[in-house]
Amino acid sequence: MVSLRGRWRPTLASAVVLILGVVTGCGGPDASPDAGSVSSASTTTSTTPANVYEQQRAAGVTRLLDELTETITSGNVREVGVLLDDTATPAFKNRWVTATANFRPREFSRGESDGRLRFAHFDYQLAPTEEAETLVPADVQGLLDAKGSSDSWVAPVELRYALGGERAPGVDESEVVVSTQFVVARYGDEWKLVGDAEALGGEPTPTQLWELPALSVTDVATAGGTSVIASYPRTAQTVANLRRLLPDAVDAVSAFWGDSWDRRAVVVATSKPNEFEELVIQGRGVTGTAAAATVYNRVDYPRRTATGQRVVFTPAADDLAAPTLAVVLRHELTHVAARAQTALDAPLWITEGVAEFVGRKGTYTRFADAAPDLTEAIRAGDVPAGLPDAAAFAMDGATSEVAYQSAWSMAAYVADRYDEARLKRLYLGVAATADPARQDAAIRAALGVDRSELVAGWGRWLDGQVR
Repeated sequence: MVSLRGRWRPTLASAVVLILGVVTGCGGPDASPDAGSVSSASTTTSTTPANVYEQQRAAGVTRLLDELTETITSGNVREVGVLLDDTATPAFKNRWVTATANFRPREFSRGESDGRLRFAHFDYQLAPTEEAETLVPADVQGLLDAKGSSDSWVAPVELRYALGGERAPGVDESEVVVSTQFVVARYGDEWKLVGDAEALGGEPTPTQLWELPALSVTDVATAGGTSVIASYPRTAQTVANLRRLLPDAVDAVSAFWGDSWDRRAVVVATSKPNEFEELVIQGRGVTGTAAAATVYNRVDYPRRTATGQRVVFTPAADDLAAPTLAVVLRHELTHVAARAQTALDAPLWITEGVAEFVGRKGTYTRFADAAPDLTEAIRAGDVPAGLPDAAAFAMDGATSEVAYQSAWSMAAYVADRYDEARLKRLYLGVAATADPARQDAAIRAALGVDRSELVAGWGRWLDGQVR
């Protein structure tokens, strides 16, 4: 895909960025049913009431969470401040004010959407757990004591939501569960929010779409139903292009993958590097090397389902010509379609190669147009002797360029030498496991050759393409 420098390159983050909520995909098709869900918190407090004190505490915090849910979803910005403790950090307070403002009703023209994100349901609640209790840090507790708090608790909490609703925009999606911890404090019969996992010295709860300022949403009809484009200020051109491109991009992915995926998506356009970084990986943004990234909340491998998938574009998307943006979009949607069939540690040569193949299909007439760096290397006598490893994709500059172009060319070779149906079969076998032996068996099952024969045939094909 395209870097901020304007050069074509694929998306470095598209297959490896996993964070949408605090629950992240983990494991692969060989993992246990629960392997796709990992809590960001190592210890929490049991919510099983063992005595009257714990019953009262749980009941009080449940009321607080119910009030928080009602206040946010009603867009009552003034009321949300009442639920926050005076000791909460400005950043924590601003997060809730911003979220609530994004739920506030807006004026809109007759027949048009009001631009708000729609939910089938949205609810904060105490989470069941049997973990040992986490103590409130001494410095935070000292502030609460000085304020006259009579009790404090590190409460295990879940946000459960599903996009949708009777009015558009609203994509029909499965429930997303975001697990976290809230530090709460009691004053008389009232409880207030003090902080989240960041107040405990951990990572803050990953940012949700509605927790960044001035979120706007529009819907697009795609083959599987309503798709949603979420955006922030100064992304009008990107949004306009995505609205036009998204239906055809969904169809292009289905032409290769089939109709076994949702055939709808949530796509996000960001205008600032920090927006992209917060929605993808906090503190580890890849804006300088990627045009987009796919993120998800959880993968249930036994059931072949993925929840909370999003395609997030960097601010660089605003500089992309529409044909280039279309390639990036098809690439990322291929990851969305294949997510539940793709092990966490699947080899990048197959996951990125097939996504690039689908993304670039029909966009070039010469091999050198699609793979200029690889073409130059081959003409210099450097024909790949093996499939690119993960390290090659992670490096900057020519190494990663050649890695992505090599991965694309392997997929193009298989489609040309065999056919696209066998390329998909190769993907399903190889991407299902991180075990090289099982990958080798999948190569033979799909193509009837072993890995060395595959690489040798690919090398001869490459040589023929550039001569």
